[in-house]
Amino acid sequence: MSGPLTCAADGCENVVVRRPGQRGRPPIYCSPTCRPSYNRPPISVEVEQTDDVEIEHGRDWTVRLRRGDQVLVVKDGLGRFSASAFAAELSYILIGVSRPAGGLS
Repeated sequence: MSGPLTCAADGCENVVVRRPGQRGRPPIYCSPTCRPSYNRPPISVEVEQTDDVEIEHGRDWTVRLRRGDQVLVVKDGLGRFSASAFAAELSYILIGVSRPAGGLS
């Protein structure tokens, strides 16, 4: 092997790290996200603190769904922990992201 190898993904100029002696075929992509078979989740769930000064103190967290440039506010006016728990449940239902230990049932 001679010189560094660049990623095989279109438009990616990252260097592929190869480890001599590693079993299996050598990698041709720099990361799993560059592989054509990588399925990106179509929807992301976000929890953000709102900047509204009129919101009751402590209840100023918003849960949003985002797909590309489209954004949908699902619930606002939540406490921090309620918003995080709600977002975790939403992620589990929509995206299939597993729940953390001790999450809601």
